[in-house]
Amino acid sequence: MNDSVWAVIGKRLGLLAIAATLAVIVWIIVLESMDVIPLVGKRPWDVWNWLFVADDAAENRAIILSNLLITARDCIVGYVLGLVFSFVLAIVFVMSRSVEHAVIPPIMLARSIPLLVMTPLITLVFGINVIGVSAVVTSVVFFPALINLVYGLRAVNPQHVELVHAYGGTAWTVLRKISIPSAMPALFASARLSVPLAVTGAMIGEWLATGEGLGGSISRAAGAFDFNQMWASAVTIAVMTMLAYSVVSIVEALVTRRFGAVAAD
Repeated sequence: MNDSVWAVIGKRLGLLAIAATLAVIVWIIVLESMDVIPLVGKRPWDVWNWLFVADDAAENRAIILSNLLITARDCIVGYVLGLVFSFVLAIVFVMSRSVEHAVIPPIMLARSIPLLVMTPLITLVFGINVIGVSAVVTSVVFFPALINLVYGLRAVNPQHVELVHAYGGTAWTVLRKISIPSAMPALFASARLSVPLAVTGAMIGEWLATGEGLGGSISRAAGAFDFNQMWASAVTIAVMTMLAYSVVSIVEALVTRRFGAVAAD
């Protein structure tokens, strides 16, 4: 990788470090200002000790890691499916207004139902397993990404469209040559915004359905008054979300830079 690529990665990692530092500061300030007792409100050093210093730290890390892998799996599957489905359907909507008018109302109706109500129904249909939780994640990611992508695909320069038509291009030509390239910012914006949504969907699905992963871990730990594991699980979720968001941001910056270089050539 050249220096510019490393500069992009370094900048994003620097922003991640700043965000993490601010999050830790806010974490401490909130607990101290609200006078939350250490037994319930674990501070950053308490979580660190539980994971890396305590006699059973290795066992604690193993528990967190196993739950993290389950949650990451659920998030990734649902995240990818949600973005793919939204992109495909956005293209269909752009090509056919009639399909959009027929499909949007039931999607809006389903979206109006709270996720806490929909999750048991979704897992009842797809099963109380990775497929069910991934379906919950997909449903959370799908609608916001769809709306954003439809807007991005339609936000094209009319003069460019007229130029393609003047040279005998079809609607598919406009889509391939103009709409999709111009929708890249919307696509990456959807990808970034869908990261926390995917984590939220996975946590709710695990909490209400499977009882696995970090969502299930927090639920069990709260019930057993195991506040160390509960806080460690919550911190792990936050770290995973921030890292995933940073990775998507880095990919976005590199792809945008590449498209800009190609356009300049």
